[in-house]
Amino acid sequence: MIKRLDAWLDSRTGYRALLGHALNEVVPGGARWRYVFGSAVTVLIMVQAVTGIALELYYSPSTTDAWASVNYIETQVVLGSLLRGIHHWGASAIVVAVALHLLQTLWAGAFRAPREMNWLAGFVLFQVILGLALTGYLLPWDQKGYWATQVATSIAGTVPVVGPKLQMFLQGGSSYGNLTLTRFHTLHVILLPAALFSVIAVHVALFRKHGVTPPDLPAEELKRTAEPFYPRQLLYDTVVSAAGVGLIFYLALRHGAPLEAPADPSSQYLARPEWYFLPLFQLLKYFEGGAELVGTLILPGVAMGFLAGLPFIHAALSRRIPSIHRVLAVALTVGLMGVGGLGALAVRSDQNDPAVATLAEAAHAQAQEARRLASMGGVPASGPLNLYRNDPIVWGHRVIVSQCQKCHSACDAQPYKGSPCLEGYGSRAWISRFLRNPRAPHFFGNTKIDDMEPFTGPQESADALTEFLYSQGGRPDVTDALAKKGEGLFDSEGCGSCHSLDGVGSGLAPDLKGWGSREWTYAFIRNPKAERFFGDMNEMETFDHLRLPEEELQAVTAWLHSQAAQPLKFP
Repeated sequence: MIKRLDAWLDSRTGYRALLGHALNEVVPGGARWRYVFGSAVTVLIMVQAVTGIALELYYSPSTTDAWASVNYIETQVVLGSLLRGIHHWGASAIVVAVALHLLQTLWAGAFRAPREMNWLAGFVLFQVILGLALTGYLLPWDQKGYWATQVATSIAGTVPVVGPKLQMFLQGGSSYGNLTLTRFHTLHVILLPAALFSVIAVHVALFRKHGVTPPDLPAEELKRTAEPFYPRQLLYDTVVSAAGVGLIFYLALRHGAPLEAPADPSSQYLARPEWYFLPLFQLLKYFEGGAELVGTLILPGVAMGFLAGLPFIHAALSRRIPSIHRVLAVALTVGLMGVGGLGALAVRSDQNDPAVATLAEAAHAQAQEARRLASMGGVPASGPLNLYRNDPIVWGHRVIVSQCQKCHSACDAQPYKGSPCLEGYGSRAWISRFLRNPRAPHFFGNTKIDDMEPFTGPQESADALTEFLYSQGGRPDVTDALAKKGEGLFDSEGCGSCHSLDGVGSGLAPDLKGWGSREWTYAFIRNPKAERFFGDMNEMETFDHLRLPEEELQAVTAWLHSQAAQPLKFP
């Protein structure tokens, strides 16, 4: 039955002859490990195609759904995390394999006549692969893709004459949005793959026409050692290709693929491209201001022009310089090493920069937080940034950052120049330090409210006053006896000469009844200049319902109330 089916299929397709032609192709000089890279690149591209199609079954290319769909792949699709990991690490593997194939072709002299078009086809293939890599990492619509791709489109915008229009076309407008994502998606899954497989077809056809570039041996030796592609060369190709795929699977299982927090145009993020674009990123550091074009266009253009024109440069110089092949091979190899060196410098620079480490740690924490919130209540249909609403405390912190940090700086800022620090606000440590030194920079030191005297009494009295104020926030862990003692000290130490307590006192300073509770904080933010609070001494802006909607204020008060359980972030 199988033989009859095989015969029928061969009579209709002639596949036996095609297969025999491929397997029996003569390899001059015999099978060699150096010939394996072309096959490895082809296999890796097929892995990318298969995993890319599988990912497309679940991916949704819109700014409201992209991050959610990728997170769904990671957490809900069977083997989805492995699938993304293979696709992610496969992109890096292809870049490495193409670079090795380029070097092998270079040193073998396979770019020389009559194989100039083979080299040019390979060059175009390399550009398409880099284009696929660039367009791919925007698709999750996370922080890394969003900010790193903005760097790339900004570089495109520096091209003279056509640059601004090219940038506008890629972005789909003057800024990043839904059209940006759909255009990158179209490039990544339709246009560039079509170009990729077209160029591969041309490259393979040209390879078939000219054959393998033989080693530099006498013709008699080449003929004597020649052998068919099958079985030894096929075995070599299979071993290396399988090793490459195996390594990708290992990295995917061990590390997966990163998914940062959802893209947020209002946030601060450490924009870094993937490793294969780091050399260009590092190069731009040396050409700032008016010289930027040198790093973005001139030097990369000269390098790519030299790479593309290598066969013709060799042809023009070979008659005058017999050793030009070796000279060009060494020059290009050194150039590639220099490119790698630039990438290494970029990595080292980041590793030695504490600010970069802090931002990277914050980005990692935000990514973990986003994934946790998505698992709690899902990603809202209105977009992934709204998933932070799943946790009022998290949402409140985001509102604080966007609405309040222009005055209330991050507590670990050096030097601290803001209004009172809010991280750790209402905790025993915050209250204790405030009582001892209310004019410190992290409290009222940077404001006009500088007339409060520090408490200079014994520590046990300070602890009692601290506990009393802490109890006003409605905390469940109050030490009642100590708080009662502090209430007595409030009167005996003369605190009522400025502060009122439930309406009793001078009222020159804020009423402390319920201080630090959600109700007190809510009312204070709505109208800090009320007589109950700072009155005419007030410097804080009023946040009415138009400036701070009800749900946002509730989230802010939830976050502030939670700070009583957090450590201080200042000395």
